[in-house]
Amino acid sequence: MLLADLGADVVKVEPPGGDETRGWGPPWWGDPAELRSAYFASVNRNKRSVMLDLKTDADRAALDRLLSGADLLIHNYLPQTAERLGLATEGLRARHPRLVVASVGGFPGADVDRPVYDLLAQAVSGHMAITGEAHGPPLKSGVGMIDLIAGLECAVGALAALVGRGRVGSVRVDLVEAGVTALVNVLGNHVATGLEPTRRGSAHPNIAPYQAFAARDGHLVVAVGNDRQFSGLLEVLGLVDLDGRYASNALRVEHREELVEWLARRIAERPRDEQLAELLAVDVPAGPVNRVGEAVSAMGDGWLTELDGVRLPPSPILMDGVHQSPRRPPPLLGQHTDEILRELPERA
Repeated sequence: MLLADLGADVVKVEPPGGDETRGWGPPWWGDPAELRSAYFASVNRNKRSVMLDLKTDADRAALDRLLSGADLLIHNYLPQTAERLGLATEGLRARHPRLVVASVGGFPGADVDRPVYDLLAQAVSGHMAITGEAHGPPLKSGVGMIDLIAGLECAVGALAALVGRGRVGSVRVDLVEAGVTALVNVLGNHVATGLEPTRRGSAHPNIAPYQAFAARDGHLVVAVGNDRQFSGLLEVLGLVDLDGRYASNALRVEHREELVEWLARRIAERPRDEQLAELLAVDVPAGPVNRVGEAVSAMGDGWLTELDGVRLPPSPILMDGVHQSPRRPPPLLGQHTDEILRELPERA
């Protein structure tokens, strides 16, 4: 979808019955029998759909003809399945030397043929262990974050391979490895100290105060990244650090518990939006904890585009300052099969 947003002609090859996320509803766009779940629609804009049964010789041959004119193939088959369907990278590259093959897998190394979903990747990569309140159970992110990260990594790798075509022919990203590397500073803290990171709710392991607070009528977040911002926060709250106990970030992290308690008492006394306006006026990063509907409304009128009865967001990538609005709605299953097959050469 990311490449389609940027203008690529993306053909989604689906088996009979379709991409399994078509059935991940409710909710649905239109008749549930059309298999266009809200989940499916959220990641399939700007694509054409062709239905091919790769267990048959005829449809494998059709795919081969399609690949003869393609620049890039992306799939997430397990290696043993890819081999069975004629999609092993070596064979594809032998038949189509210009083709870049990018794949998203689950586990690296000896577990390469082990299936995985995002929840499992979040668990085994360490993300769930650091997500949630300090004394609560491990939690997953509210969205399939490892799926998203792995997809982004794959798209970046695929674009680099296309630029370097002739030197690079294949790209692979595994969800679990992408998840571990996406721990970023938490991973850095662990390898630097050997200490096991813990859950901190909305707080940050290396910065304070950098978390959510309860105001009198709602929640807000304060993200203080430097000493000037901390001074601004104290100014708005009418607090004074008399003995310099919180004069640097290192001191604020060291005394985090009492600092947060001190700030929380004062923030809880006043209305949320009143405090946010004052924090904004002195350039302290802060904002409301919005519900999803509030976040969408904040994007402004006209942000969503309706195509074929489906409301879709734009790509967040601005090109020359302009949003790329969706060109095609998420396709119905096999909607473009005849159209695409007519475009193919007689033989690969």
